[in-house]
Amino acid sequence: MPVTYLTSTYEEVLRWTADTRIQYIKNPKQPTSKSFVRYAQYAKARTVGKSLEFGSKPQDLFFDYEHGYIKVLGGPKRKKPLEKLDDSQKWTHTDQILQNMHLKWKTWTKTFKIAEELGVDRRQLTSNKNGSESTEVHVGRLKAQEMAKLVLQDVEKTGRKVTDRDVLACLRLWGFKQNGNRHNVMKEGQEFVFSDTLGVLGGYDGSVIVPTSTTHYPEFIKVVTHWLDDHLPPSLKQAFRYTSINVNADYAAALHRDSNNEGPSLIKAFGEFTGGELNYWPDDDKYANALDDCKAAYCTTTDIQKKLVLFDGNRGHSVQDFEGQRFSIVFFTVSKYARANAGMRQALENLGIRYPDEQAMEKLKGLLGAPTGYHEAALGRKSKSTKAKHFAWPCEDKRPTGKNFLALDMVKEATDNAAGRNKELAPTECLDTKFVDSNIEHYIAPDKRRGVRVTLRGMSGNSYVIVDALEERLNSGRYQYEKLSTFPYGPNLCTHRIADVKQWISKVVKPIKGKSHQDGVKRCLRSDLSDQPPRKRSRNTTS
Repeated sequence: MPVTYLTSTYEEVLRWTADTRIQYIKNPKQPTSKSFVRYAQYAKARTVGKSLEFGSKPQDLFFDYEHGYIKVLGGPKRKKPLEKLDDSQKWTHTDQILQNMHLKWKTWTKTFKIAEELGVDRRQLTSNKNGSESTEVHVGRLKAQEMAKLVLQDVEKTGRKVTDRDVLACLRLWGFKQNGNRHNVMKEGQEFVFSDTLGVLGGYDGSVIVPTSTTHYPEFIKVVTHWLDDHLPPSLKQAFRYTSINVNADYAAALHRDSNNEGPSLIKAFGEFTGGELNYWPDDDKYANALDDCKAAYCTTTDIQKKLVLFDGNRGHSVQDFEGQRFSIVFFTVSKYARANAGMRQALENLGIRYPDEQAMEKLKGLLGAPTGYHEAALGRKSKSTKAKHFAWPCEDKRPTGKNFLALDMVKEATDNAAGRNKELAPTECLDTKFVDSNIEHYIAPDKRRGVRVTLRGMSGNSYVIVDALEERLNSGRYQYEKLSTFPYGPNLCTHRIADVKQWISKVVKPIKGKSHQDGVKRCLRSDLSDQPPRKRSRNTTS
């Protein structure tokens, strides 16, 4: 439902109820059209509810009102468009429809505003968006991805390390999801936290999956994994392995234990803030102690803005209150990590994630030792374990090297790149014979006409333009899609329908396959469950 009607039309129609009395004018449609027949059916209605019952579509209400085909005679109307009903009110079918239309209107209004600010065709923001992303989240992630590309280019050019400042520049642009599922980290009164888990997730059906938020933004992941490789202490260079990366923004986690987590985790905080230290209970034994047993006397506190900490996420931990802007990154391993197939593991290794095996995980757990619980400590007895319960290493870039990607000019360059303003066309010479991914981009040409550019990505990683079409005239929405002569593969292509272009792509592109699913880099990779029993729903939760 694009924003095609006047704001006053939305504000009027969205205040109607099922009992709002209306009257339609004489049928204004073309007598030979289907809309003429349909209008004749619903024009008999005398209320909004009956109009929908007689066959009017929700969009018809807006169109007919704006064109003067509907006269409002009276009856109940709301003071403002419907947001939600409280439990004491009864939903009618009309209420549900108008409330849904209101939410769509708000979403599209926001999308058009963002597109206008970026100076792009709104389809550029929505055509390649992951299903679970809002437009705001998607745009933020596109900017972070472009910033990460700039960082990696500078790192490769100079041979320097990835710094805290580099990571912070990417995190500040990243579009964080409002995560309402992490109840264990929320304090009283919170309804959501800004938290995303990248890498491997535990599926509801017992599988492990790599979500599209990981595969769609590879350079962002690479900056984070590169930073970890550059800052791991020598004793962990080969020992630390992980499957997942949790990124968090601007919340202090309540006392909790992680779930669906093997335990060994590395954590570091980024940003300009005071407070926000990590509280950790190294002797907490979830099998012997209640969470309330995590008393202050048994707690260790570490400034993770300045230190990288190895700890057990299955033991009690929390974050102290802070002032300022604070991000944190946690590297950990999901419990069902062994279920990942070879294709998934290779995809993650390509992003810099060092996937564990059982032997590596047991060594990591051995470093942290077993928790002793608090009953022994309360009796004044010494710990039975001689192993350290956590480790902390100084990890602060006092003199960061390379470009300052926090600078406004770098933020602008990343934003322009995300909008496609600095985009260079793909190589004209085709160096690949196999293609694993496709992308449809929408842009606005200098003469204000809208354009559609289709690219294919080969096995080498290179992308090639196969279609670059401008609408035939301004705002016509009509395109002639033809395969460029520079692309030698695939059948001929000459059509006005984007559906035909997508069908053509399906014949040429062969996505990277998982074990049991044909999963391209834009789809979520899932492990094979053919020999695994079903399990209860669960989610990853980390600090």
